[in-house]
Amino acid sequence: MKINALLASSALLVTSLLLPADAGADIWFSGSPSTGEYSVELLVGGAPVPVGWLSGQAYAEGRIGERYVIRVHNRSWRRVEAVISVDGRDAIDGRDAQLHKRGYVIPAYSFIDVDGFRLNRADVASFRFTTVPDSYTARMGTPWKVGVVGVAIFPEYVRPQPRPRPRPPYVMEERGRPGDWDAAAEAPAAGAAKSMGGYGDDGYYRGSARNLGTEFGERRYSPVSETSFTRENWGSPAARLGLRYDDRRGLCNLGLGAFCYPDYPPEPYYPPPRYDDYSNPPPGWEHFNPGY
Repeated sequence: MKINALLASSALLVTSLLLPADAGADIWFSGSPSTGEYSVELLVGGAPVPVGWLSGQAYAEGRIGERYVIRVHNRSWRRVEAVISVDGRDAIDGRDAQLHKRGYVIPAYSFIDVDGFRLNRADVASFRFTTVPDSYTARMGTPWKVGVVGVAIFPEYVRPQPRPRPRPPYVMEERGRPGDWDAAAEAPAAGAAKSMGGYGDDGYYRGSARNLGTEFGERRYSPVSETSFTRENWGSPAARLGLRYDDRRGLCNLGLGAFCYPDYPPEPYYPPPRYDDYSNPPPGWEHFNPGY
């Protein structure tokens, strides 16, 4: 079941207890955007961004200036908490992503859309693809973490109850898998790198080939409310979802032949207007939009 657009955009924030970060907190995303019951995808203009596969990793193509939304699906029978990381930054507090931090609560058999770094309960700073130097994580001092969206899923603890009556099975949506891509999509492009080298021990890319990051974009109205939530297992998530992204050239250079196509003129991007009769934005935030 999918919740309607209004409820999907009004995701729930969970208040979690602060626990010490686990030793492997920096590597808490996987190479797959789906584990069957849970999945993550990027949407631009309401449509999923195409994904390619290489060496067990999923890659999505982004274009500078495009605003994107992170959609997380929960196809299980109970609520889950989704802790979301964008370029190594927590989507709620903007600091280094850690598993113990609070996340978004997703009802059973439904999904939520997360459209920016949260500013408060009513607003977010939009997710937009941008150059690495202009990315939020680079401006905060961690430019090597660009190009990764990670989601950690924690099911809710439910007290033992009498066995429920059987219900019709949930029909899962078809999602892209490595086997769904033809040979051309998997075959390395001419002159492309032959290996996936350049990644450090923390799972992030250390080389110089990454071209795209996520911007701390313009303010958007995206209200949330808070709810109580108890994780079934505080020590580790039930699923770790991961989806890497870059622009066309970056993906082609990695060896994803499906993204090796000619250049097209970029779509124009016009930042939101500024007006002198409103509050001035803080230094460094070029995309403040007072007219939301």
